[in-house]
Amino acid sequence: MSDLIQLRIGERPWLPTPTTESIEIFDRYDMPTSGLVRQGQKLFVFDCVEGHAMVGNIWIYAEVSEAEAYLLQEAEGDDFARLFEHAFTDKDVMAVLAIDARVRSGSQVDPSTIARKGLMKAVFERLREGVEIAGETAKAMEQLVTC
Repeated sequence: MSDLIQLRIGERPWLPTPTTESIEIFDRYDMPTSGLVRQGQKLFVFDCVEGHAMVGNIWIYAEVSEAEAYLLQEAEGDDFARLFEHAFTDKDVMAVLAIDARVRSGSQVDPSTIARKGLMKAVFERLREGVEIAGETAKAMEQLVTC
């Protein structure tokens, strides 16, 4: 079973499927920008890491245990910042591109790539690859329609 959050294109990034349950919002900027959600029996932290006030923005998600979630909910200040950063460390992360506050694409980023390149560079590269593949797919579909 996957330890990655499930996504649905067109949903809000802070509630990426219709059945995602909001547990706690840690921060907001005109919309929730970091928090804790549940999908089924799994808990995930999320963070808008780039583009808070822009049309397009980048989000990351990682699964956390009940114990990690509890510690995050109880922590404050520097302790919270440390725990929140640690929640995305040494695990697979789902990176998501949102446009107009709607999920448009997502891609898994593995911990070894994050360790080698850093979180932001790894996320941007992986999402760029996804956009390029989507563009190639759109061109191929257009060619099929015009045949």
